[in-house]
Amino acid sequence: MAIIADSGAVYGLYDRRDTFHKDLRSAIETARERIILPAPVLGEIDYLLRVRLGNPALLRFLEDIQEGAFVVEMVTLDDLRRCAALIAKYHDLDLGLSDASVVAIAERLGANRILTVDQRDFRVIRSVQGRPFRLLPADLRT
Repeated sequence: MAIIADSGAVYGLYDRRDTFHKDLRSAIETARERIILPAPVLGEIDYLLRVRLGNPALLRFLEDIQEGAFVVEMVTLDDLRRCAALIAKYHDLDLGLSDASVVAIAERLGANRILTVDQRDFRVIRSVQGRPFRLLPADLRT
């Protein structure tokens, strides 16, 4: 099984001052599973790391991908169709392509765990089967 990560969680892994840094680190160390990054989250991660932490953090992130800490998953046409359906269904959340791709890829890969600090959106979203996702690190405490 794998864990699908969103951009806020990845940012929190690199910013030691982030409120969720320790919990995020603990979650991935405890799970010891592949961390999947949907390709659409890369642009957001680039922005967050460069603007808030600078190019050295971005370069560390890119090195970590090359060393296998993260696996980048490309989106398929079916994923994009699912993203469109999610964006339409959850229009009140102002859901974007990045977060929708996290859900679509989680569904396609059969993963029910999402590494995120975005409780507001991901607590509301249900899988295509109507089930909630398990959110890490928050759901480790329950």
